[in-house]
Amino acid sequence: MSNSYHAVIINLSQLNKKVFKRFTIIEMKKRFLGIVKLYKIAIPESEIQEAVLNIQANMSNKLKKEWYAAFYNSEKAIIVYRKKIFELSANGIVPVYQQLLDTTNAVEKERWDEMIIYAKSLGIPNNQLDFLPSNFLEENY
Repeated sequence: MSNSYHAVIINLSQLNKKVFKRFTIIEMKKRFLGIVKLYKIAIPESEIQEAVLNIQANMSNKLKKEWYAAFYNSEKAIIVYRKKIFELSANGIVPVYQQLLDTTNAVEKERWDEMIIYAKSLGIPNNQLDFLPSNFLEENY
């Protein structure tokens, strides 16, 4: 099992883009003529709480849009919103890219469902509620 976490964070979700310099960037992809940048970052387990709080404190709502950041490894997911953080077991979760996360077999089904209800209350569409890669060890984004 991995002792580090990964996250994919959209540049527009952050007020100060310099926040990305604090992390190890695994990869960066550009979308929509380079306006949207997706940073895939790695965070050592020993630094995860500080990283989560830094990203949360720097979250933007300038575009009248709410964002989330998902930090994850093969065992745990930390879903971060501007005003709330959910720490969840990743056991039993098998996400499908751009589909609402199926929590049927989740070890913490009720907590995952609570988090999804919260995301929907913020106006995040179902196709953005996939949260995690289908396989942490072979992830792609």
